[in-house]
Amino acid sequence: MNPVFIVFALALPVAQFALPRRLAFVPLLIAACHLADVQVMPGLTVVRLVIIAGLLRALADGESGWSLRHPLDRLLVAWACWAILSAFGHVAKANYDPLTMHVSLAFDYVGTYLYARAYLKDPADFIRFSKSLALVLAPLALFLLEEKITGRNIYAAVGAAFEQSWVREGHVRAAGPFGNAILAGTVGGVYFPLMVLLYRRYRRFAFAGGTACAVIVCCSASSGPYMSLLAGLTALAFWRWRGRMRQIRMGIIAVIVALAMVMNAPVWYLIAKIDIVGGSTSWHRAELINQAVRHLGEWWLIGTDYTRHWMPYGIEWSKDQVDITNHYVQMGVSGGLLLMLIFIAILFKAFQLLGRRMQAMRRIGDPTEFMLWCAGASLFVHAFTFMAVSYFDQSYVFFCLLIGAVPGLCAAPLMHQEGVELTTPDSDAFSIEQQRGHDVST
Repeated sequence: MNPVFIVFALALPVAQFALPRRLAFVPLLIAACHLADVQVMPGLTVVRLVIIAGLLRALADGESGWSLRHPLDRLLVAWACWAILSAFGHVAKANYDPLTMHVSLAFDYVGTYLYARAYLKDPADFIRFSKSLALVLAPLALFLLEEKITGRNIYAAVGAAFEQSWVREGHVRAAGPFGNAILAGTVGGVYFPLMVLLYRRYRRFAFAGGTACAVIVCCSASSGPYMSLLAGLTALAFWRWRGRMRQIRMGIIAVIVALAMVMNAPVWYLIAKIDIVGGSTSWHRAELINQAVRHLGEWWLIGTDYTRHWMPYGIEWSKDQVDITNHYVQMGVSGGLLLMLIFIAILFKAFQLLGRRMQAMRRIGDPTEFMLWCAGASLFVHAFTFMAVSYFDQSYVFFCLLIGAVPGLCAAPLMHQEGVELTTPDSDAFSIEQQRGHDVST
Protein backbone atom coordinates (compact mmCIF):
# COMPACT_ATOMS: atom_id res chain seq x y z
CA MET A 1 0.00 0.00 0.00
CA ASN A 2 1.29 3.45 -0.93
CA PRO A 3 2.95 5.33 1.98
CA VAL A 4 1.06 8.53 1.13
CA PHE A 5 -2.22 6.65 1.42
CA ILE A 6 -1.18 5.16 4.76
CA VAL A 7 -0.34 8.63 6.11
CA PHE A 8 -3.82 9.88 5.22
CA ALA A 9 -5.41 6.72 6.60
CA LEU A 10 -3.77 7.38 9.96
CA ALA A 11 -3.94 11.17 10.05
CA LEU A 12 -7.58 11.78 9.17
CA PRO A 13 -9.18 9.65 11.93
CA VAL A 14 -6.80 11.28 14.42
CA ALA A 15 -7.73 14.72 13.09
CA GLN A 16 -11.39 13.81 13.63
CA PHE A 17 -10.71 13.87 17.37
CA ALA A 18 -8.14 16.68 17.36
CA LEU A 19 -9.96 19.41 15.44
CA PRO A 20 -12.35 21.77 17.24
CA ARG A 21 -15.97 20.76 17.00
CA ARG A 22 -16.81 23.59 14.61
CA LEU A 23 -14.45 22.04 12.03
CA ALA A 24 -15.04 18.39 12.90
CA PHE A 25 -16.52 17.61 9.46
CA VAL A 26 -13.35 18.60 7.58
CA PRO A 27 -11.61 15.17 7.78
CA LEU A 28 -14.58 13.51 6.09
CA LEU A 29 -14.63 16.11 3.32
CA ILE A 30 -10.93 15.55 2.69
CA ALA A 31 -11.30 11.76 2.70
CA ALA A 32 -14.29 11.80 0.34
CA CYS A 33 -12.77 14.32 -2.09
CA HIS A 34 -9.17 13.16 -2.17
CA LEU A 35 -8.97 9.44 -1.32
CA ALA A 36 -10.22 6.54 -3.40
CA ASP A 37 -12.79 4.12 -2.02
CA VAL A 38 -10.33 1.32 -1.25
CA GLN A 39 -9.98 -0.72 1.91
CA VAL A 40 -7.13 -0.12 4.35
CA MET A 41 -8.20 -3.23 6.24
CA PRO A 42 -10.99 -5.75 5.64
CA GLY A 43 -14.29 -3.87 5.37
CA LEU A 44 -12.85 -0.48 6.29
CA THR A 45 -12.01 2.40 3.97
CA VAL A 46 -10.55 5.70 5.15
CA VAL A 47 -13.99 7.28 4.78
CA ARG A 48 -15.52 4.64 7.05
CA LEU A 49 -12.72 5.05 9.60
CA VAL A 50 -13.37 8.79 9.72
CA ILE A 51 -17.12 8.23 10.08
CA ILE A 52 -16.57 5.78 12.95
CA ALA A 53 -14.19 8.22 14.65
CA GLY A 54 -16.70 11.04 14.19
CA LEU A 55 -19.57 9.02 15.63
CA LEU A 56 -17.47 7.94 18.61
CA ARG A 57 -16.51 11.55 19.30
CA ALA A 58 -20.13 12.66 19.03
CA LEU A 59 -21.24 9.96 21.47
CA ALA A 60 -18.46 10.85 23.91
CA ASP A 61 -19.45 14.52 23.75
CA GLY A 62 -23.16 13.75 24.00
CA GLU A 63 -23.84 15.45 20.64
CA SER A 64 -25.26 12.65 18.52
CA GLY A 65 -28.27 14.86 17.74
CA TRP A 66 -30.57 12.20 16.28
CA SER A 67 -33.93 10.95 17.52
CA LEU A 68 -36.46 8.46 16.18
CA ARG A 69 -39.07 11.14 16.73
CA HIS A 70 -37.70 12.94 13.69
CA PRO A 71 -39.28 11.73 10.41
CA LEU A 72 -35.99 11.69 8.49
CA ASP A 73 -34.32 9.64 11.21
CA ARG A 74 -37.14 7.11 11.11
CA LEU A 75 -37.00 6.85 7.33
CA LEU A 76 -33.23 6.27 7.35
CA VAL A 77 -33.60 3.53 9.96
CA ALA A 78 -36.43 1.90 7.98
CA TRP A 79 -34.37 2.07 4.79
CA ALA A 80 -31.34 0.51 6.49
CA CYS A 81 -33.37 -2.28 8.10
CA TRP A 82 -34.95 -3.29 4.81
CA ALA A 83 -31.60 -3.02 3.00
CA ILE A 84 -30.18 -5.58 5.44
CA LEU A 85 -33.24 -7.85 5.49
CA SER A 86 -33.45 -7.97 1.71
CA ALA A 87 -29.91 -9.38 1.58
CA PHE A 88 -31.23 -12.75 2.74
CA GLY A 89 -33.10 -13.10 -0.55
CA HIS A 90 -29.88 -12.86 -2.60
CA VAL A 91 -27.50 -15.70 -3.41
CA ALA A 92 -23.88 -15.61 -2.26
CA LYS A 93 -21.23 -16.21 -4.89
CA ALA A 94 -17.47 -16.68 -5.00
CA ASN A 95 -16.57 -13.00 -4.69
CA TYR A 96 -19.90 -11.67 -3.49
CA ASP A 97 -21.52 -11.93 -0.05
CA PRO A 98 -24.91 -10.14 -0.22
CA LEU A 99 -25.22 -9.74 3.55
CA THR A 100 -21.81 -8.09 3.83
CA MET A 101 -22.57 -5.81 0.89
CA HIS A 102 -25.96 -4.74 2.24
CA VAL A 103 -24.69 -4.16 5.77
CA SER A 104 -21.90 -2.04 4.31
CA LEU A 105 -24.42 -0.09 2.24
CA ALA A 106 -26.60 0.55 5.30
CA PHE A 107 -23.61 1.65 7.38
CA ASP A 108 -22.33 3.99 4.68
CA TYR A 109 -25.62 5.84 4.32
CA VAL A 110 -26.84 5.85 7.90
CA GLY A 111 -23.36 6.41 9.34
CA THR A 112 -22.76 9.46 7.16
CA TYR A 113 -26.26 10.76 7.91
CA LEU A 114 -25.69 10.47 11.68
CA TYR A 115 -22.28 12.09 11.26
CA ALA A 116 -23.97 15.08 9.63
CA ARG A 117 -26.63 15.16 12.34
CA ALA A 118 -23.85 15.45 14.92
CA TYR A 119 -21.74 18.14 13.24
CA LEU A 120 -24.16 20.11 11.04
CA LYS A 121 -26.67 21.15 13.65
CA ASP A 122 -27.55 24.69 12.64
CA PRO A 123 -27.10 27.33 9.91
CA ALA A 124 -23.76 28.43 11.36
CA ASP A 125 -22.39 24.90 10.96
CA PHE A 126 -23.72 24.81 7.41
CA ILE A 127 -21.94 28.04 6.51
CA ARG A 128 -18.67 26.66 7.91
CA PHE A 129 -19.29 23.43 6.03
CA SER A 130 -19.76 25.30 2.73
CA LYS A 131 -16.63 27.41 3.28
CA SER A 132 -14.57 24.32 4.12
CA LEU A 133 -15.97 22.58 1.07
CA ALA A 134 -14.77 25.44 -1.15
CA LEU A 135 -11.23 25.02 0.22
CA VAL A 136 -11.28 21.23 -0.15
CA LEU A 137 -12.62 21.32 -3.71
CA ALA A 138 -9.99 23.81 -4.93
CA PRO A 139 -7.02 21.36 -4.91
CA LEU A 140 -9.27 18.62 -6.35
CA ALA A 141 -10.00 20.91 -9.29
CA LEU A 142 -6.29 21.63 -9.82
CA PHE A 143 -5.34 17.94 -9.75
CA LEU A 144 -8.16 17.05 -12.15
CA LEU A 145 -7.02 19.84 -14.46
CA GLU A 146 -3.52 18.38 -14.43
CA GLU A 147 -4.99 14.96 -15.24
CA LYS A 148 -6.99 16.50 -18.07
CA ILE A 149 -3.82 18.03 -19.56
CA THR A 150 -1.37 15.17 -19.00
CA GLY A 151 -3.62 12.11 -19.05
CA ARG A 152 -2.02 10.88 -15.81
CA ASN A 153 -4.08 10.48 -12.65
CA ILE A 154 -2.07 11.83 -9.72
CA TYR A 155 -4.58 10.22 -7.34
CA ALA A 156 -3.16 6.81 -8.22
CA ALA A 157 -0.74 7.57 -5.36
CA VAL A 158 -3.66 7.49 -2.90
CA GLY A 159 -5.53 4.47 -4.14
CA ALA A 160 -7.19 5.50 -7.43
CA ALA A 161 -7.84 2.47 -9.61
CA PHE A 162 -6.53 3.99 -12.86
CA GLU A 163 -3.19 5.69 -13.35
CA GLN A 164 -3.95 6.58 -16.97
CA SER A 165 -7.06 8.62 -17.71
CA TRP A 166 -9.94 7.40 -19.81
CA VAL A 167 -10.28 8.87 -23.30
CA ARG A 168 -13.57 8.95 -25.22
CA GLU A 169 -14.18 10.65 -28.56
CA GLY A 170 -10.78 12.31 -28.20
CA HIS A 171 -11.63 13.85 -24.81
CA VAL A 172 -9.62 13.02 -21.69
CA ARG A 173 -12.09 12.20 -18.92
CA ALA A 174 -10.48 13.04 -15.57
CA ALA A 175 -11.70 10.83 -12.72
CA GLY A 176 -9.27 11.62 -9.90
CA PRO A 177 -9.96 9.45 -6.83
CA PHE A 178 -13.51 8.58 -7.93
CA GLY A 179 -14.87 5.46 -9.58
CA ASN A 180 -15.24 7.17 -12.94
CA ALA A 181 -15.19 10.61 -14.55
CA ILE A 182 -18.97 11.03 -14.27
CA LEU A 183 -18.90 10.67 -10.49
CA ALA A 184 -15.94 13.03 -10.25
CA GLY A 185 -17.72 15.69 -12.30
CA THR A 186 -20.95 15.19 -10.35
CA VAL A 187 -19.25 16.51 -7.21
CA GLY A 188 -18.76 19.86 -8.93
CA GLY A 189 -22.31 19.93 -10.23
CA VAL A 190 -24.11 19.08 -6.98
CA TYR A 191 -22.15 21.50 -4.80
CA PHE A 192 -22.21 24.58 -7.02
CA PRO A 193 -25.39 25.92 -5.32
CA LEU A 194 -23.58 25.96 -1.97
CA MET A 195 -20.89 28.18 -3.47
CA VAL A 196 -23.59 30.62 -4.57
CA LEU A 197 -24.80 30.61 -0.96
CA LEU A 198 -21.46 32.09 0.12
CA TYR A 199 -21.45 34.91 -2.42
CA ARG A 200 -23.02 37.66 -0.31
CA ARG A 201 -20.73 37.39 2.71
CA TYR A 202 -17.73 35.33 1.62
CA ARG A 203 -17.01 36.22 -1.96
CA ARG A 204 -13.47 34.85 -1.98
CA PHE A 205 -14.71 31.47 -0.80
CA ALA A 206 -17.59 31.63 -3.29
CA PHE A 207 -15.28 32.49 -6.18
CA ALA A 208 -12.74 29.78 -5.26
CA GLY A 209 -15.40 27.14 -4.72
CA GLY A 210 -17.54 28.10 -7.73
CA THR A 211 -14.52 28.10 -10.02
CA ALA A 212 -13.44 24.74 -8.63
CA CYS A 213 -16.89 23.27 -9.27
CA ALA A 214 -16.90 24.51 -12.87
CA VAL A 215 -13.37 23.19 -13.50
CA ILE A 216 -14.27 19.78 -12.03
CA VAL A 217 -17.29 19.52 -14.31
CA CYS A 218 -15.27 20.52 -17.39
CA CYS A 219 -12.44 18.11 -16.61
CA SER A 220 -14.85 15.19 -16.41
CA ALA A 221 -15.74 15.68 -20.11
CA SER A 222 -19.07 13.95 -19.41
CA SER A 223 -22.60 15.05 -20.27
CA GLY A 224 -24.01 14.01 -16.88
CA PRO A 225 -22.04 16.52 -14.77
CA TYR A 226 -22.86 19.32 -17.23
CA MET A 227 -26.54 18.47 -16.83
CA SER A 228 -26.09 18.42 -13.04
CA LEU A 229 -24.55 21.88 -13.13
CA LEU A 230 -27.37 23.11 -15.36
CA ALA A 231 -29.95 21.59 -12.98
CA GLY A 232 -28.37 23.47 -10.08
CA LEU A 233 -28.37 26.76 -11.97
CA THR A 234 -32.01 26.21 -12.94
CA ALA A 235 -33.00 25.52 -9.34
CA LEU A 236 -31.21 28.67 -8.18
CA ALA A 237 -32.92 30.72 -10.91
CA PHE A 238 -36.35 29.78 -9.51
CA TRP A 239 -35.54 31.61 -6.26
CA ARG A 240 -37.41 34.69 -7.41
CA TRP A 241 -40.55 32.57 -8.01
CA ARG A 242 -40.22 30.55 -4.81
CA GLY A 243 -43.69 31.62 -3.68
CA ARG A 244 -45.25 29.98 -6.73
CA MET A 245 -43.46 26.64 -6.67
CA ARG A 246 -46.68 24.67 -6.19
CA GLN A 247 -48.07 26.03 -9.45
CA ILE A 248 -44.72 25.50 -11.19
CA ARG A 249 -44.57 21.87 -10.04
CA MET A 250 -48.10 21.27 -11.29
CA GLY A 251 -47.16 22.85 -14.60
CA ILE A 252 -44.12 20.58 -14.97
CA ILE A 253 -46.25 17.52 -14.21
CA ALA A 254 -48.79 18.65 -16.79
CA VAL A 255 -46.05 19.02 -19.42
CA ILE A 256 -44.70 15.53 -18.66
CA VAL A 257 -48.18 14.03 -18.94
CA ALA A 258 -48.76 15.86 -22.24
CA LEU A 259 -45.45 14.60 -23.62
CA ALA A 260 -46.29 11.06 -22.54
CA MET A 261 -49.54 11.29 -24.48
CA VAL A 262 -48.00 12.55 -27.74
CA MET A 263 -44.67 10.69 -27.77
CA ASN A 264 -44.39 7.31 -29.49
CA ALA A 265 -41.85 6.14 -26.89
CA PRO A 266 -42.08 6.47 -23.09
CA VAL A 267 -41.31 9.96 -21.84
CA TRP A 268 -38.01 8.93 -20.23
CA TYR A 269 -36.57 8.43 -23.72
CA LEU A 270 -36.05 12.20 -23.74
CA ILE A 271 -32.88 11.32 -21.80
CA ALA A 272 -31.58 9.63 -24.96
CA LYS A 273 -31.47 13.02 -26.70
CA ILE A 274 -28.82 14.41 -24.33
CA ASP A 275 -25.23 14.43 -25.61
CA ILE A 276 -23.29 17.56 -24.67
CA VAL A 277 -19.67 16.51 -25.12
CA GLY A 278 -19.99 13.62 -27.56
CA GLY A 279 -19.80 9.88 -26.94
CA SER A 280 -22.65 9.97 -24.42
CA THR A 281 -24.44 6.75 -23.41
CA SER A 282 -27.74 8.53 -22.83
CA TRP A 283 -29.68 5.94 -24.87
CA HIS A 284 -28.51 3.27 -22.44
CA ARG A 285 -29.86 5.29 -19.51
CA ALA A 286 -33.27 5.63 -21.12
CA GLU A 287 -33.39 1.97 -22.12
CA LEU A 288 -32.35 0.91 -18.61
CA ILE A 289 -35.44 2.58 -17.14
CA ASN A 290 -37.56 0.92 -19.80
CA GLN A 291 -36.15 -2.52 -19.06
CA ALA A 292 -36.51 -2.03 -15.30
CA VAL A 293 -40.21 -1.31 -15.82
CA ARG A 294 -40.63 -4.27 -18.18
CA HIS A 295 -38.94 -6.65 -15.74
CA LEU A 296 -40.58 -5.29 -12.59
CA GLY A 297 -41.86 -8.75 -11.70
CA GLU A 298 -38.28 -9.98 -11.35
CA TRP A 299 -37.07 -7.46 -8.77
CA TRP A 300 -40.04 -5.80 -7.03
CA LEU A 301 -39.93 -7.94 -3.88
CA ILE A 302 -36.28 -8.14 -2.76
CA GLY A 303 -34.27 -7.18 -5.83
CA THR A 304 -32.51 -9.50 -8.24
CA ASP A 305 -29.08 -11.04 -8.83
CA TYR A 306 -29.41 -11.17 -12.62
CA THR A 307 -30.13 -8.36 -15.09
CA ARG A 308 -27.87 -9.41 -17.97
CA HIS A 309 -30.90 -10.23 -20.17
CA TRP A 310 -32.17 -6.66 -19.90
CA MET A 311 -29.76 -5.41 -22.57
CA PRO A 312 -28.07 -6.85 -25.68
CA TYR A 313 -24.70 -6.14 -24.05
CA GLY A 314 -23.25 -6.44 -20.55
CA ILE A 315 -20.30 -5.23 -18.52
CA GLU A 316 -16.86 -6.77 -18.41
CA TRP A 317 -16.70 -6.91 -14.61
CA SER A 318 -19.88 -8.99 -14.20
CA LYS A 319 -21.46 -11.73 -16.29
CA ASP A 320 -24.76 -11.38 -14.40
CA GLN A 321 -25.48 -7.65 -14.54
CA VAL A 322 -25.86 -4.81 -17.00
CA ASP A 323 -24.45 -1.38 -16.24
CA ILE A 324 -26.96 0.05 -13.73
CA THR A 325 -26.49 3.77 -14.43
CA ASN A 326 -29.50 4.86 -12.40
CA HIS A 327 -29.41 5.14 -8.62
CA TYR A 328 -33.14 4.56 -8.20
CA VAL A 329 -33.00 1.40 -10.33
CA GLN A 330 -29.92 0.32 -8.37
CA MET A 331 -31.93 0.59 -5.16
CA GLY A 332 -34.60 -1.62 -6.71
CA VAL A 333 -32.12 -4.19 -7.97
CA SER A 334 -30.44 -4.28 -4.55
CA GLY A 335 -33.49 -4.43 -2.29
CA GLY A 336 -36.69 -4.39 -4.28
CA LEU A 337 -39.42 -1.83 -4.81
CA LEU A 338 -39.76 -1.12 -1.08
CA LEU A 339 -36.11 -0.07 -0.77
CA MET A 340 -36.51 2.22 -3.78
CA LEU A 341 -39.70 3.76 -2.43
CA ILE A 342 -38.25 4.42 1.02
CA PHE A 343 -35.24 6.06 -0.63
CA ILE A 344 -37.57 8.28 -2.66
CA ALA A 345 -39.53 9.02 0.54
CA ILE A 346 -36.32 10.24 2.18
CA LEU A 347 -35.83 12.71 -0.65
CA PHE A 348 -39.48 13.78 -0.54
CA LYS A 349 -39.43 14.32 3.22
CA ALA A 350 -36.21 16.37 3.04
CA PHE A 351 -37.73 18.63 0.37
CA GLN A 352 -40.96 18.88 2.36
CA LEU A 353 -39.15 19.91 5.56
CA LEU A 354 -37.13 22.54 3.72
CA GLY A 355 -40.21 23.85 1.91
CA ARG A 356 -42.33 24.19 5.04
CA ARG A 357 -39.51 25.91 6.89
CA MET A 358 -38.97 28.36 4.05
CA GLN A 359 -42.66 29.24 4.05
CA ALA A 360 -42.44 30.14 7.74
CA MET A 361 -39.27 32.16 7.10
CA ARG A 362 -40.88 34.00 4.21
CA ARG A 363 -43.75 35.23 6.36
CA ILE A 364 -41.40 37.11 8.70
CA GLY A 365 -38.57 37.92 6.28
CA ASP A 366 -35.96 35.58 7.78
CA PRO A 367 -32.79 36.11 5.67
CA THR A 368 -31.63 32.51 6.18
CA GLU A 369 -34.33 31.37 3.76
CA PHE A 370 -31.84 31.66 0.91
CA MET A 371 -29.54 29.21 2.70
CA LEU A 372 -32.28 26.61 2.76
CA TRP A 373 -33.07 27.30 -0.88
CA CYS A 374 -29.43 26.65 -1.85
CA ALA A 375 -29.40 23.46 0.22
CA GLY A 376 -32.61 22.40 -1.52
CA ALA A 377 -31.10 23.25 -4.92
CA SER A 378 -28.11 21.04 -4.16
CA LEU A 379 -30.41 18.25 -3.02
CA PHE A 380 -32.43 18.66 -6.22
CA VAL A 381 -29.25 18.18 -8.25
CA HIS A 382 -28.63 14.88 -6.45
CA ALA A 383 -32.21 13.74 -7.12
CA PHE A 384 -31.82 14.72 -10.79
CA THR A 385 -28.38 13.12 -11.15
CA PHE A 386 -29.61 9.81 -9.71
CA MET A 387 -31.43 9.34 -13.03
CA ALA A 388 -28.11 9.11 -14.87
CA VAL A 389 -25.55 7.57 -12.51
CA SER A 390 -25.40 5.21 -9.56
CA TYR A 391 -23.21 6.27 -6.63
CA PHE A 392 -21.03 3.19 -6.27
CA ASP A 393 -17.95 4.82 -4.71
CA GLN A 394 -17.53 7.42 -1.93
CA SER A 395 -20.00 9.76 -3.66
CA TYR A 396 -22.71 8.69 -1.21
CA VAL A 397 -20.95 10.89 1.37
CA PHE A 398 -21.91 14.08 -0.45
CA PHE A 399 -25.57 13.09 -0.63
CA CYS A 400 -25.88 11.80 2.94
CA LEU A 401 -24.12 14.82 4.45
CA LEU A 402 -26.68 17.06 2.77
CA ILE A 403 -29.64 14.96 3.92
CA GLY A 404 -28.18 14.91 7.43
CA ALA A 405 -27.90 18.71 7.46
CA VAL A 406 -31.62 19.22 6.74
CA PRO A 407 -32.92 18.68 10.32
CA GLY A 408 -30.45 21.22 11.71
CA LEU A 409 -31.26 23.79 9.05
CA CYS A 410 -34.97 23.41 9.74
CA ALA A 411 -34.72 23.47 13.55
CA ALA A 412 -32.96 26.83 14.04
CA PRO A 413 -35.15 29.58 15.60
CA LEU A 414 -36.85 31.90 13.15
CA MET A 415 -35.68 35.50 13.24
CA HIS A 416 -37.04 38.79 11.95
CA GLN A 417 -35.28 40.43 9.02
CA GLU A 418 -34.36 43.60 10.89
CA GLY A 419 -33.01 41.74 13.90
CA VAL A 420 -30.48 39.52 12.15
CA GLU A 421 -26.95 40.01 10.96
CA LEU A 422 -25.33 37.24 8.94
CA THR A 423 -21.99 35.75 9.92
CA THR A 424 -18.88 37.87 10.14
CA PRO A 425 -15.28 36.75 9.47
CA ASP A 426 -14.72 36.42 13.21
CA SER A 427 -17.80 34.38 13.94
CA ASP A 428 -19.76 31.93 11.83
CA ALA A 429 -22.75 32.11 14.13
CA PHE A 430 -25.84 34.07 13.26
CA SER A 431 -26.11 36.90 15.78
CA ILE A 432 -28.94 39.20 16.73
CA GLU A 433 -27.82 42.79 16.47
CA GLN A 434 -30.90 44.13 18.06
CA GLN A 435 -34.21 42.57 18.97
CA ARG A 436 -36.88 44.67 17.34
CA GLY A 437 -39.37 41.88 17.04
CA HIS A 438 -39.87 38.64 18.86
CA ASP A 439 -38.27 35.34 17.86
CA VAL A 440 -40.64 32.73 16.57
CA SER A 441 -39.95 29.11 17.39
CA THR A 442 -41.61 26.05 15.96
